[in-house]
Amino acid sequence: MYEDKRKWEKRHQAGCQQPDDATSPFLAKWARHLMAPVLDLACGRGRNALFLARLGFKVHAIDISHNALVDLLRTARREQLPVLAIEADLESFPLPEGYYGGMIVFRFLQRPLFDAIRKSLRPGGLIVYETFLKEQSAFGAPRDPAHLLARGELRELFQDFEILFYDEGLLQETPPAYLARLVARKPASKVHTSTPGTRSGTAIGGGGS
Repeated sequence: MYEDKRKWEKRHQAGCQQPDDATSPFLAKWARHLMAPVLDLACGRGRNALFLARLGFKVHAIDISHNALVDLLRTARREQLPVLAIEADLESFPLPEGYYGGMIVFRFLQRPLFDAIRKSLRPGGLIVYETFLKEQSAFGAPRDPAHLLARGELRELFQDFEILFYDEGLLQETPPAYLARLVARKPASKVHTSTPGTRSGTAIGGGGS
């Protein structure tokens, strides 16, 4: 945990602009299909969380980096946006079951989390997921196989959901990247009745009511 946190705190130092601060075009295409509240997992500086909040969604944004969340909240408070930021290590942070109407995950992969991700969506909830394939290692980071998908893996992980969109391969992003992208809806029969309980993360503020 601590090595990861140090790495991301350094990356998100105050005033350090990132090349991926723009909203994902893929999310922009599917945003209107989401339902609130929306969870942004590993949100970073909030490029996608802020986009959804500007559309009127109530957003919970989780990340391990305090520096990243400070940047997110600075913008959210200035614009009075409905964002709750939670500083947490997702390896030990229990997601509430059956709570979220929408979930977005971009450029992040932690395989042990998939069961919790699926359960955290309420019936009819939508997930929008995009992350790297194994072939991406030829371009540089990430190189760790733990953070790279095999072909077809993401689709298989949500095979019992209603898959609305799926593609994978070399996509002409800026820069080009090997990605898998999925939009899937949790079936109404997948009922989870648990309510949010005690969490090990730290809520560091919201940007609106």
